Amino acid sequence: MNSSYISRLKVWFEDYIERFSSNDTIVQENVDLKAEHTRRVCEAILDIGGSLGLGAEDLCIAEVSALLHDIGRFEQYRRYRTFADHKSEDHAALGVRVIKAEGVLRDVDPAGAEIVIRAVECHNRAVLPAGETERSLFFIKLLRDADKVDILRVVTEYYRNAANGRNRTIELDLPEGDGVSDSVFEALINGRLVRMADLKTLNDFKLLQIGWIYDMNFPRTFQIVRDKKYLEKIREVLPGDSARIAEIYQLACEHLDRHFSPGCTSPARGCEELRNR
Repeated sequence: MNSSYISRLKVWFEDYIERFSSNDTIVQENVDLKAEHTRRVCEAILDIGGSLGLGAEDLCIAEVSALLHDIGRFEQYRRYRTFADHKSEDHAALGVRVIKAEGVLRDVDPAGAEIVIRAVECHNRAVLPAGETERSLFFIKLLRDADKVDILRVVTEYYRNAANGRNRTIELDLPEGDGVSDSVFEALINGRLVRMADLKTLNDFKLLQIGWIYDMNFPRTFQIVRDKKYLEKIREVLPGDSARIAEIYQLACEHLDRHFSPGCTSPARGCEELRNR
């Protein structure tokens, strides 16, 4: 994989998403949302990867995985009119099928192609897969971090502008509700990710997003979250009088503080070995 291949792949991506264009304003809004998210994840993964000192080849692998990570979203939305996997199908698995059907990795190094496939396949998993090679696991974590920081951008911008109209697709069609579901609270106070199946209200979904801080891996990722004030922005749109929410938020902020300090640029464990391979 090299810059020339990535340029061709970006052309293919824009042509591919054009197949899903619609005169329906809501449909087009959601297609555009995922297209722009993909472009921003490409930027984020290069930012985080660059902070780790990755070489040109590894940055190419990272960017390709970012460009393809949500390719299944477009077919998912066309079929089901939702981005909720539990109401449709796993968009990552669907994306892998699209990648293989379109043959976009057919002419690249098989080892690099397999890393991309595994990263796409695992980027939305609740639990990291066992049995992965260290190199494959590194790229899975890198993609997951880049994906999360941009989703945090998307949702915080959406919450800030909610008065302009609601997007039920972004909200996964979850209802409004007070407080926090018990299973969501128990997961977050124990530093665990929330399962999508446990979401009952929009508040639960917002707290799930705060809880992503427990699944971030690299110093630069924590720095972005801190600099952009993503946790604070989500807290602002949650009930201010809930002791449970206050506890969840406090623990998440403490976790962020423990994993980031100004000027911290040291690579995550295993990255130096990766660069030397």
